[in-house]
Parts: sequence; C-alpha cells; structure tokens
Amino acid sequence: MSIPNILSIFRMALVPVFLHLYLNAATGREYLLAAGILVLSALTDVLDGFIARRYHMITKLGQILDPAADKMTLAAVTLSLWHKIPDLWPLFAIFITKELLMVAGTLKLMHKKTDIAGAKWFGKLYTVIFYLVTVSIVAFPNLNHRLVFVMLAFMGIFTVFSFVMYVPVFLELNRK
Repeated sequence: MSIPNILSIFRMALVPVFLHLYLNAATGREYLLAAGILVLSALTDVLDGFIARRYHMITKLGQILDPAADKMTLAAVTLSLWHKIPDLWPLFAIFITKELLMVAGTLKLMHKKTDIAGAKWFGKLYTVIFYLVTVSIVAFPNLNHRLVFVMLAFMGIFTVFSFVMYVPVFLELNRK
C-alpha cells in the first residue's frame, strides 16, 4: 500500500475522532482540539496529493480513497455544524446537495468505466475555503451568529461556483 493511500485511510480514521471531539466539546480547549483534527486532516490531504503526484504514486485505489476521505470529512463536518447551528440549515443543505450530486456523477462515470479526472483548480479552491471557514467556526464556537452566517454564505457561493464549474467537465466525460 502506498503512502498516499495510507494517508487517505488515516484521514478517514480522523472522521470519527473529529465527530466525537466536536459533538462532545464543552470547553474552548476541546473545540480547539476538534479544529486541530480538521487542520491535521487538511494537511494530510495536501501531503497525500503532493506525494502521489511528485513520486508517481497515483493508483486506482488512491483515486477512490482520496475523494472518499474528502467526502467523508466534508459530510461529517457539515452535518455536525448543522447539528450545532440548526437554524442555518439552508446553507448546509446546499453543501450536502452539491456533494451528493458530485458523488452521483462520479458513480455514473465509474459505471461507464470512464477515467475520472483529478480535482480541478476550482475544486481545490473550494476545499481551501471549506477548511478555512469550518476550522474557524469549530475552533471559535462563540463567534457572532451573523459572522458565522456570512462565513457560511461565502462558502456557499464557492460551493455553487465549484459545482457549476464541474458541470461541463462531467458532461464532457459523460460523452466519452
């Protein structure tokens, strides 16, 4: 098993750790620890991709594990934030809907045995924004509610942007 694949599996293992820490956090230190798990997840995501490309360790398994780890992390963070801040459910619904549509499109392409291209620049930009926003909200649970709304709305704009940018990529791959 390659190092990038091990890092993807490690990221998957961080998901229940994050969920436990964040959903049970009661002190500022516990929230910071949960945010630290997200930072660790982001760093291993970057490292995984860097090692895979730099050392030619891209594998079919890795092309499944890496996005699966991404989706698991995004779902866990989004659903746990939704749990903590339920009145912002429309924003969380946007994030979840985008990811479900992306998974459905990917599964369709895999069923057709179409080679799936790696993440595009707009997908990577979305991931950076996702981590910046969610780590901030997790680390500082007492942020002003309006500020949290603005941060999540900003992330929502990039969620929609990323999805819209992926539509022609999907359509092109689907024609093959």
